[in-house]
Amino acid sequence: MIKLLINNSDSAEMSETSFGGKPVKNIGEDFHWPKCAYCKLPMQFLAKLSIDEKLYQIFMCQNDPGMCEEWDANGGSNAVVVIKPFELELVQEPSEGETLRETEHSAQVVSVDGDNYETARIEWAEKNGVSPREVLGQISGEPSWIQGNETPNCTTCNKPMEFVAQLEQGPDWKTEMNFGGGGAAYLFHCRCNDSAKFLWQC
Repeated sequence: MIKLLINNSDSAEMSETSFGGKPVKNIGEDFHWPKCAYCKLPMQFLAKLSIDEKLYQIFMCQNDPGMCEEWDANGGSNAVVVIKPFELELVQEPSEGETLRETEHSAQVVSVDGDNYETARIEWAEKNGVSPREVLGQISGEPSWIQGNETPNCTTCNKPMEFVAQLEQGPDWKTEMNFGGGGAAYLFHCRCNDSAKFLWQC
C-alpha cells in the first residue's frame, strides 16, 4: 500500500499537514527559527507534516538559492524542527531573510495499491483525471531516489535514519518549492532522539 499526499486547497488546522504558511509551536515553549550555517540568515519555512502524532516542520535556506548547499542533509542549510503538538500557536517570522513562501495549501493522505511510489503516483493522477503535480509526495514506504540512495546517518547514534516522507516541488510551477527544478525531497528521522534530517535530489 502506497500512502500518497494529495493536494488540497482547503485550509489546514495548525496540527495538520500543510505547505507554506507559518510554522507553529506549543504555547509556552521556546522556538528558535533555524538559520543557515552558510549565510547566517533565517531559512524559509516550507511545510509541516503530521505523522505519528508528531509535526515535522521543514526549513530550507532560500536567501541565495544554490549557494548555500541547501540540498545536503548535513550541510547546515536546511533543518527539521520536530514537535509533539498540544496547544499550538503560529510563530512570527523574523524580520530578515526569505522566510515565508508565496502560497499555502493543505494535503490529505490517500492509500492506494501499487508496487512503488512512482507508478502509484502516475496511476492515481490518470484515474482521477488530474495532473501528477496534484500528488505532493508520499508518507512512509520506500524512497524513490533520483540519484541513488543517500539515506543519512543519525548524528547521535550514527545509524542509518528511517524514511518518513518524500515530497514533490508542488502543484504549481509558479509557487513550487525549489528542489533544483524537477527534483524531489526526502525526510528521515531517528528514534534514538527524535531527530530528523532533510535532503533533496534533482
